[in-house]
Amino acid sequence: MKPIKFFFGCIAMLAFSFHLQAQKAAPAPKTFFFVDYLKTTPGHATDYIKLETEVWKDIHKSRIKKGIITGWYFLEVRFPSGTETEYDYVTVTAVKGWTGIDSFGAGWLDAYRALTAVQQKRADSTNMFRNLVRTEVWTTEEAIFKKPAGSVPPKYWFVNTMDVHDGKWDAYVKMEKDLVKPVQQEQINTGHRAGWGVYSLVFPWGTEAKYEAVAIDYFETWSDAVADDTGAIWKKVHPKKTAAEIDKTIEGTRTLAKGEVRVLLDYAQ
Repeated sequence: MKPIKFFFGCIAMLAFSFHLQAQKAAPAPKTFFFVDYLKTTPGHATDYIKLETEVWKDIHKSRIKKGIITGWYFLEVRFPSGTETEYDYVTVTAVKGWTGIDSFGAGWLDAYRALTAVQQKRADSTNMFRNLVRTEVWTTEEAIFKKPAGSVPPKYWFVNTMDVHDGKWDAYVKMEKDLVKPVQQEQINTGHRAGWGVYSLVFPWGTEAKYEAVAIDYFETWSDAVADDTGAIWKKVHPKKTAAEIDKTIEGTRTLAKGEVRVLLDYAQ
């Protein structure tokens, strides 16, 4: 009987070992971001800002508390601006994993019922003050920040929308990680940058998509964006590469489709 017990004991130990390895190997769920692009109705920008910060923020906080979402960020598009722009404001709502995408619509009614009667009435008037232009879903490819997770987010987001060349996606991501990221890290360590990130478009997709990625430069103040000698930092990090070589590598993978400055007005996390 002893050999049989020993055999089954070994099997049990192996199974437990495989279970532990599987647990260790399981990657953490990715964070996805629902990005809503919003255009205010004429003359109602101030009303809309108050609506987001005084009513909808409470709804998002309720959903965060229940674990449905992990964060919410409300941003004004500072540049470009004007009546001809497609949208004036952006909200970013973070969820965890594909289950977070699937359950994104949960909890709205409970959060609404928790509002005061005055807040409910204001929430019902939302469409009077803004129109939803479109919604996209994004995820992080690479991101680094000066402050730890959960800190107050940076105020200024310089958003660089990228049209990645056909067949160059892997080369583009590699370029951002190997060439650009070390420079951004050096600027975070020794300069005025608050963070940097590269994000890929998840939904929608297809040949009609005008861009596939964004690279965001984060700063705490407006002046921080121009406070560092970025040329000197590039030379320090990549001393053996010429500016022409760097430009060729970057431009060989993507085209900068659009740049805009977004300013964080409020958040919940």
